[in-house]
Amino acid sequence: MNKTTALMRASFLQLRPYLLVMLGTVAISLIANVIISLSLGDSSENTQVSAANILTVFLIFVGSVLPAGLFRRVMNLGATRKEYYIGMLLVYSIWSAIFAVLNIIWLQVENGFIRQYEDTFNILEIFGWNQFGIVGMFFYQFGVYLLLISLLNLLFSGLRHVMGWVVWVVFIAAIPIFTSIPSLRHTLADGLLALLFNDSLLQGLGLTLIISLVLLAGGWWFTARRTIA
Repeated sequence: MNKTTALMRASFLQLRPYLLVMLGTVAISLIANVIISLSLGDSSENTQVSAANILTVFLIFVGSVLPAGLFRRVMNLGATRKEYYIGMLLVYSIWSAIFAVLNIIWLQVENGFIRQYEDTFNILEIFGWNQFGIVGMFFYQFGVYLLLISLLNLLFSGLRHVMGWVVWVVFIAAIPIFTSIPSLRHTLADGLLALLFNDSLLQGLGLTLIISLVLLAGGWWFTARRTIA
């Protein structure tokens, strides 16, 4: 078994409990929704968040649990920091692609079957990504999901470095500052519109990938300086 395969397996084992919890939560939610829909009979009174969208929350664990808990295990297997980080980039890309495909397939299921019984909210429609077709939806989602994972990777890769704590402080402080000051709130809104609601697939994808690369570079900076102890 080569090091890349070993890292892939180790990452899945690390994430498996969280994945099972998410799958269980979604399954219980679906069963409850079916019971409610059959009881009410009127789908307009029972609007739910898409099950695939709920499951996509799992990506938060991908971006946080792996950089926080997998590094030491991989280093103890004899991998270098470079091999670890390249492997993590592959893992992040695979999970982003998996959930992009999942959400596209589930949207078709919702349109063709589920919405006969209940109304659903789906991020592909909320953000307007469905206007780009199947291929466009895949790439826009991939860029956004990779951006989310890259941000979390940066934050959790730097937990053992003083600069990492500085990044955490800046990130936490930026949230109330940008939401409370009118001029900054307008800037934040414009930024989110450009990232998530962009009418141009190339612009939206380009922005998410560029920011992801910057965040991943920051994550590598912390990884290159992490100690195994």
